[in-house]
This record gives sequence, structure tokens and C-alpha cells, in this order.
Amino acid sequence: MVTIGLDPHPDSHTVAALDENGTTLASLTVSNDTAGLARLHEFAGSFPRYRWAIEGAANRFILPFVSALIAHGETIHHIPPNLTSQYRTRLGRKKNDVVDASNAARALLANPELPVFHPGAGQREFQDLTRTQRRLSEQLKANRMALQALDPGSSARSALTQVIHVLEEQLAELSEQMKKLVKTLAPALLELLGVGPVVASVILGEVGTIERFANEGQFASYCGAAPVERGSGKNSRMQLNHGGNRRLNWALHIIALTRSRCDERTKTLLAKLKARGKTQRASLRILKTYIARELFRHLHQTVTPVLNSGST
Repeated sequence: MVTIGLDPHPDSHTVAALDENGTTLASLTVSNDTAGLARLHEFAGSFPRYRWAIEGAANRFILPFVSALIAHGETIHHIPPNLTSQYRTRLGRKKNDVVDASNAARALLANPELPVFHPGAGQREFQDLTRTQRRLSEQLKANRMALQALDPGSSARSALTQVIHVLEEQLAELSEQMKKLVKTLAPALLELLGVGPVVASVILGEVGTIERFANEGQFASYCGAAPVERGSGKNSRMQLNHGGNRRLNWALHIIALTRSRCDERTKTLLAKLKARGKTQRASLRILKTYIARELFRHLHQTVTPVLNSGST
């Protein structure tokens, strides 16, 4: 089985084909147009058996190609960008498109449990809303900090204040749009303690269809909420998983923090973990694993029928 790693960009795409031992067999860079995508099909067709490992498979500039591959029955795996960057760091290699494409393939070879990618209904819209919201929130935070250094009554302070007001209005509008979309496609998700419109939108945008995950453990691993074993022998221990989808991990973190303040069951669990000698960080890691498993079951029971009704 050949694994074809793909590093997508707005103007071009680069692929690298690796065998089961991680040896690069061939690579190719094409333009992001009809002719270029046809060349990618030809490139893949030169191998008897293959699968795709695509960095950021839901990105707007590669999603049409991904959808076409899925329609033809081909196997697609979404590779989170942080996984490819980890391989680049470990190997001490410079960043270029061929290296990133190869690392996408290596990430799948090393993590065969990564689920098959299937875009869900509304997934692209949820991603656009949440990622825009994150960027505007970062701008708002930076502008508020910059405002403190400006003299009261100055024209610069007045101009920046107006920008801040606009950002606040736009963020409120985005939040309202997310709330309406969640209530339309997955209203039951808001019933979970700690899940508001923004967190729900992040979950729906990053998960897609829940059926692509075989079990709770695989889903928790994808969220970066399944602990990983480090060391060997007597020095073996479980540590925080820095891989997985960091946006989903952020969503779990927000849910965990909310429950640690407002939920008596969570407070009891954290107290028990503390009594066992667990650090606050370790306790939070365990809590996020529990939440990931709960979220997996909840999505299967309540969200899946709605999302699948419009999936491709």
C-alpha cells in the first residue's frame, strides 16, 4: 500500500508517494487548476494500491478535489498540520512543500488509527465562522492592549477605539450566526454542560461526520485528549498528548474549565484525583479524556442524523 501525502496551497499542490517503510518513491508539484488536479489523478493511478494523507483536508482550496476523490471511492485521511510540523522538527529538516507532503504521509504511517475523512453538512461554514471569530478575537485583544498605551483624548486613541467597537460588533454578529446554525443542524449539542454556540461550532467544524471514528478511544486521540506513554520499563509513564486536533482540544479545555467551576460531579472527580496525588494538569488531562468520550457518544446519538442528511 502506497501512502500519498499531499501539501495543499491556494496556487499549487505538492504530493509525495511513500512505501510502507517510509521511503519516498516519487513526488510531484502541480498548479491548483483542472489540469493540475488531473495530473494528481494520473500520479496516484500509477500505483496499484494507494491512499491519501492530506494536510488540512477540509481547506477550501483542496476540498473540491477531496470531494471528487471521495465520490470516486478513494480513501482520504485528514492530517492535522501540527502532526506534519512535529515530523519536520524531529527530522531536523527545512520546510518546503515536498518535505511537508512527505511528512503528511509519514504521519499517517505512524498513526494508522487516524480516521477516514468525510466532510459533514455545514462543516465548511462552521470552520469559516469559528476561524474568523478566532482571528478577530486575537485582533481585539491586541488592540485593547495597545489602547492602554495611548494618551487619553488623542486622535490615535479615538481611531483605535472605533476599531475596537467594530470588532466587538462583528464578533457579536458571528456569535449569533453560529448560534443559529448550531440550533438548525445540531441543537442537542448545546444541552451538554459547558458547550455554548462557539464551542459547539468548533466541534462541528472540526469533527465533520462522527462515523469516521471507530470508537471513543480513536476520537479522544484525534482530539489530543488520549494520554500517550513515554519511556520504557520502570520509567514508563503517561504524558499529555500534544498531537491531535488542537481546535478540538481547545473546545474540550473550555468545557473542562466550565465544569470544574459549575458541575458538582466534576468537582468531586477533581477532588478524588487530587487526593490520589494527581497534579492539576494531570487531573485536567483525565477530565478532558472523559469529556471526549462523552462527546463521542453524544454526537453519535444526537448529531449524526442531522449532519448526515446533507453530507456528500
